[in-house]
Amino acid sequence: MKINKSDKAASGFFRRILFQYKRGKGHLVPYVWNRIRWHIFPRLHWAGSYPDHVDLELSSSCNMTCPMCYTVTERFKQSVPHLNMDFTLFQKIVDELALHNVYSVRLSWRGEPTLNKHFMDCVRYAKQKGIKEVDSLTNALRLTPEMFAELVDLQMDWLTISFDGTGETYEKIRKPAKFDEMVAKIGKYSEIKKGKKSSKPVMRIQGVWPAISENPEPFFDTFEPIADEVSVNSLLDYLHNDQDIRYIPNFTCPVPFQRMVIGSDGRVFMCINDELGREPVGDVNNQSVYDVWNGEPMQRIRNIHMQQKGYETLETCKVCYQPREIVKVPHRVGSRVIYLDDLVGRAQVVGT
Repeated sequence: MKINKSDKAASGFFRRILFQYKRGKGHLVPYVWNRIRWHIFPRLHWAGSYPDHVDLELSSSCNMTCPMCYTVTERFKQSVPHLNMDFTLFQKIVDELALHNVYSVRLSWRGEPTLNKHFMDCVRYAKQKGIKEVDSLTNALRLTPEMFAELVDLQMDWLTISFDGTGETYEKIRKPAKFDEMVAKIGKYSEIKKGKKSSKPVMRIQGVWPAISENPEPFFDTFEPIADEVSVNSLLDYLHNDQDIRYIPNFTCPVPFQRMVIGSDGRVFMCINDELGREPVGDVNNQSVYDVWNGEPMQRIRNIHMQQKGYETLETCKVCYQPREIVKVPHRVGSRVIYLDDLVGRAQVVGT
C-alpha cells in the first residue's frame, strides 16, 4: 500500500520523535496501540466497529482568505454551507465516541474552529469525557494567550498552527494577521507552557513551501525556538486543475479504515479530502456514528479500495492527491535537506 503525504516534518528526526512522545504523554500505552492500529489495520483491511479517529468540523467558515485555499473558491462557497456545529450535536457525537473508546478527535476540518463560540467548551467536554487525544488546527488569529493557557490546563494534546511565510509574505497570504504580532503571540504560548511546566498542547507550525522557498532559513529560525515541530507542505492543487494525472497501480487508501469526518452541519463524508462535500455517507443528526461507519456507503467505498481498482470512479478519490504517483524533490534549508512530495506529470497550473 503506497500512501502520499503532503506535510513533512522539517525539524529533524530527534525533534520528531520528541514531538510524538509529548503527544502521547499521559497515555503512552494507548497511544502506541493507536499508532499500530493506524498503520497496520488498513493494510489488513480492518476497519473495526468504530473509527480510530474522528474529525469534527466546528466551523466551515474562515476569517482569512488565503489565496491557495479552496475555501476562497466559488465552488466551495456554493457547495458548502457556512455553519458552526451546534454544541448539542457535538455533545451527542462525543458521548458515543467516548463510550466506545474512540481514541482521538480533531476539532477542525475546512474552516477556522475558533469561529465557533463553543470552541473552548468543545475541548473541555471532549477531555472531560475521556477522549484520550484532542487536537485542532488553527490560524491562531482569534486564539488569545488566555485561551491558550486554558488549553494547557485542559491538557489539550496538540495544536497545529498554520503559518505561511515571514514578514510581508505572511501578511499578504494571511491577512489581516500581522507577522510580528502573531510571532509574539506564539512566543507567549511557549512561555505559558513553560510557566505551567507542561508539554501540552504540543505545538506544530505548518506552512506551504512556496511561501518560504526563496529564503527558508528565517522561517525555521523564527519558529524552532518556540514550537515543538516545524513542518512544510507541498502546494497541492486543491482547485483540481492538474493535468496528465498518473495514478499509483494497485492503490488502496487507508483513510476509509482509519477515520471519519463530520461536517459542521452533521453530515458525514467519505474522506477529509472531500472538501466540497461531494459524497456524503451519512448524517449524525439522525444516525449514530456506528451506523454510519458500518453502513452500506462506507462498506462500498472500502470494498472498492480493497479490490484495488475502480477508486477513480469515486469523484473524491479521482481528484485526491493520495493515489497519485509522486516524486521526492530535495530542498536545502541551511545544512539540511528536506524532501517534499510532488506529483509526477504535474502541470504547474495551481492558482487562485
